[in-house]
Amino acid sequence: MEQLIFILGIFQKEFLGIPFIPQLLVFSVAILIYRRIVDKVPLEPLDNVSIPQFTFFVMVIIGQVLAFWGLLSEGYSLSTVIKKALIAVIFVTVIFLSYLVISNLMVDECQVRNIVTGNFWALLILLGICGIQIIFVFLPGNLGSLVDMIGHIEYHNPLNQGSFVLGSFTRSTLRVNGLYGESGFLAGIIGACFVPFILGAIRNRVNVFFPQHRYYALAYYALLGAVLLVLLLAKTSTGILAIAIVMVLLLFSQKTRKSSSLLLGGYLILAGGFGIALMKIPALYDMFMQFTVGKTNSDSTTMRLLATIAVLKTAVSHPLVGVGYGQTSHFNFLNAPSDVKKLEEYQRFLDAKDFPDQSAWGSVLAQFGLLLSILAVIYVIHLLIDLQKQAHVISIKIPTDDGYDQTIADSAIFFIALYGILGILSIQWSFELFIMMFFFFAGYRQYLHRKITGLSKGM
Repeated sequence: MEQLIFILGIFQKEFLGIPFIPQLLVFSVAILIYRRIVDKVPLEPLDNVSIPQFTFFVMVIIGQVLAFWGLLSEGYSLSTVIKKALIAVIFVTVIFLSYLVISNLMVDECQVRNIVTGNFWALLILLGICGIQIIFVFLPGNLGSLVDMIGHIEYHNPLNQGSFVLGSFTRSTLRVNGLYGESGFLAGIIGACFVPFILGAIRNRVNVFFPQHRYYALAYYALLGAVLLVLLLAKTSTGILAIAIVMVLLLFSQKTRKSSSLLLGGYLILAGGFGIALMKIPALYDMFMQFTVGKTNSDSTTMRLLATIAVLKTAVSHPLVGVGYGQTSHFNFLNAPSDVKKLEEYQRFLDAKDFPDQSAWGSVLAQFGLLLSILAVIYVIHLLIDLQKQAHVISIKIPTDDGYDQTIADSAIFFIALYGILGILSIQWSFELFIMMFFFFAGYRQYLHRKITGLSKGM
């Protein structure tokens, strides 16, 4: 049952339409109830919450209340401020409940490993969908009916309706987007939510998706190659950046100098072959230039840079507690540099009265303030260190350890690296799958703590 979490999590479109409640949380609760009633899995929500975690939750709530109180000086009415503050409190509470639910779905080893196996099946489904879109893009007219079907279940970005005028993003733009509102978001999802486990498996030579079977390096490298191909064919600067990050992380994931040298040699050969292909295939050259060098002179890149300046101005002017969850649009309009108002994309934002953040971490700073952001960074660092220490302890206590826990600990580092760097660009930091990935690793620390405690008692 736990395998369904990632599979259901790949959908950005909300099918249930329950106000303030993410559908992934609803599905997770349903799985939790099933496991409790049918399989008699115990629920111990408070055992998964430490005093520092609960204190941080309370601090976020207090910080949001103070942030919204400050909006009174911006001309907001008291009733509007109360309404917006309640929405923010509900959002933060839902995030906290999501952690409790995910951690309670990680009670035993079977559940934990099922979740990671579900990550593989979700990736396979997403790659299959992208494969259909790629065939349609390069062989127009083929698989058109399947592309239209995908159009019914993909998320349609209300701020970019022009990309869906023909019913689906792929048919309208001849680009790959998976199930998401734009190609860049697809790159963020694949890069941050699926690549980390692949890199962790390659580093430790552990079959993390199917631990009961032996590890096959060729299979994991082939899977990674398929992911990199999709990132390239998504034709977005986020995808190009994700490829560069993955290649660097893959190099650092090698444990021996020999494997690092071989991989580096492979990179040089690949670069040479790619350079020759660029010179021989005009269409490939045009695509590469358009989404690398060409991006530096595009209105899209200009908008992203200037909008990032706007949200950072908001963060600097409200450093302590921020402006409140979901309130950066108003301040983005106020702080936007004059040059941004000349762009066509800005006019779309103005018509929709919604100026989305173009940097996930700039958005976090502006909405929640510097103090809470620093505490969150400290928590993440401690989480990564704890996972490494716990995995090492288990490897000592269990001589026959299969390396699975170390693989997950390393995957957490890869996730934070990819999520952190890609989040500088315009990916939605609070998307359910990103939150679930983070809470999986946070819950894994609690799982390892129970595992080590059990081993100590048994000695």
